Amino acid sequence: MRLKSVLTAAALVAISAVPALAQSSKAAWRFEELIGLTANSGGTTDTDWVDVLTTHIKTPNGKELAIGASLQCGLVTDTTVRSKNGDLDSSASRGKIAVRVQITQPDGTVVYAEPNNGADLVTDIPLNAEGVTYCDRYQKLAARFSGLNCTADLVTGVVTCADPEELQLILKTLSAHHFNFLHANAVPGVQKVVVQARAQAGILLGGTTLGAANAEAFVGAGALSVETIRLVQDADGTTDLDDLN
Repeated sequence: MRLKSVLTAAALVAISAVPALAQSSKAAWRFEELIGLTANSGGTTDTDWVDVLTTHIKTPNGKELAIGASLQCGLVTDTTVRSKNGDLDSSASRGKIAVRVQITQPDGTVVYAEPNNGADLVTDIPLNAEGVTYCDRYQKLAARFSGLNCTADLVTGVVTCADPEELQLILKTLSAHHFNFLHANAVPGVQKVVVQARAQAGILLGGTTLGAANAEAFVGAGALSVETIRLVQDADGTTDLDDLN
């Protein structure tokens, strides 16, 4: 009977210890319902890198960090062209959200989880190409119109239009995007993990430049999850397992 009581007490201690162990350092989570990061442009604007989600996690020896960053990503592109007498007018706009994960190690040194860059659109509205692109849209509108309120010269037959014709295109999108990052061979101790986002917007007018354009890029809600993992020995996330000995 005494042995049974001892075993029961030991089981209760083990069960009560589970939550504490689960909170120790295996995973961390952070979310925000609304993140105020917006670039609104009639020219070109750049918020630069802004901290949007932050958490801490304690890593033991010989571990990696698997990091997942999710963000709502909104883009607005607005282009208007105005043309008369067959002249070409064009307007273009572009909005972009990029993300990177900054890690402050226990000794205070700052590193970035991989990947910390990726592909970027090549357009006539160049924006900063650092970080991983979560959303990027380029919109261009061009037209040649005859015009309105036109009159014809009775002698030469030349037609002249006093007012330009106008065409406008507006696109608005809001979507959720996720990307997985990795920090290999983490230094033991408390790591500060920060998701940094960068909103950029730009426009470009061409031809007669009678048109107009506007662009906006913004972040909505976001979530950050961090988990300690152990990769196969000698793997760093870029190595094919077939190449390991």
